[in-house]
Formats: sequence, C-alpha cells, structure tokens
Amino acid sequence: MKTKDLTFTALGAAIISAVSLLPQLQLVGPVPITLQMLAIMTVSAILGAKRGGLAVLIFLLLAAAGLPLLGGKGGLAPFVGPTVGYLIAFPIAGFFIGYVAERTNRFIPLFFGMVVFGLGLVYLLGTFGLMLVLHLSFMDALVINVPFIIGDTLKALLATTIAVRLLPLRIFRTA
Repeated sequence: MKTKDLTFTALGAAIISAVSLLPQLQLVGPVPITLQMLAIMTVSAILGAKRGGLAVLIFLLLAAAGLPLLGGKGGLAPFVGPTVGYLIAFPIAGFFIGYVAERTNRFIPLFFGMVVFGLGLVYLLGTFGLMLVLHLSFMDALVINVPFIIGDTLKALLATTIAVRLLPLRIFRTA
C-alpha cells in the first residue's frame, strides 16, 4: 500500500472517529441514533472499496482498543452487546459502498449502493446480532430498525451528494 493510500485510509478512520464523538440520541430500543453511518458511507464512497473498508475496520479497532467511539463506549463490550451485528456489518458495507463508487460517480447508482449496502446489509446483520444477543425473533429484531429508516435514508442522500461532488477530484484516485 502506497503512502497516499495509507494517509487517506488513516484520514478516513479519523473522520469516522471524529463524527462518532458527536452527541447521540437514544430514542427507542438498544440502538442509539448516531451519525456514524453518514461518515462510514461518505468515507467509503470517496476512498473506494479497499481504502474505505480498511478505514472502517481501523475505526472499529480503535474502539475495541478502548477509545470511546461507540456511543461513548470503547473496549470489547459493544462487540458483544446488541450492536454487534451492526459493527460487524460496518466494514463490509464500507467495502461494497466503495466498490460501487469505484464504478460510478453518478447519483442514482451510488445512492442505490448506499441504500443496499449502507442500510440493507447493515440492518440485516444488525438484526441477526439483536436476535443473538437479545434472544428475539427475526421479526421482533427487524422491527427495532424501523425508527432509523427515514434518518438513515437522509444520511444516504447526504453521503451520496457529498461523494458525487468529491469523486471527480483526481486527488482521491489510486495509482
């Protein structure tokens, strides 16, 4: 990996971490409302599959090492709690969002990728995590995601808008 790639990957992890320190809302259920997905989707789209997915993974490693980046918590506790499925999904979603962004910088296909991978995949794995940790049925766990759909769709719209504006800049290209 080249110095430029390492720098952008570290910067991506730093951006996600900084956004994760912003205040969160705990409206319903065990999953807080944060701006993490906005940062993950935006950074992943701008950096591409490899660098974006790696930036998200580094962010999670920083949290696992004890930095309070996950709802004000750090260490391994969030990785065995109700949010475990979402956390596992984050770098996978980052990789696939970046993959889509490497192939297009057009709004509609990129937004579709954000919704499918940034929301659909994260909600699906998050639902499985809720089922496992809270001993819920699939439908009961899936329903926990409903209050997040509108806000996360707006985050996907904003992330797509930002990415579509920045992707044409040559600075973000690899090689």
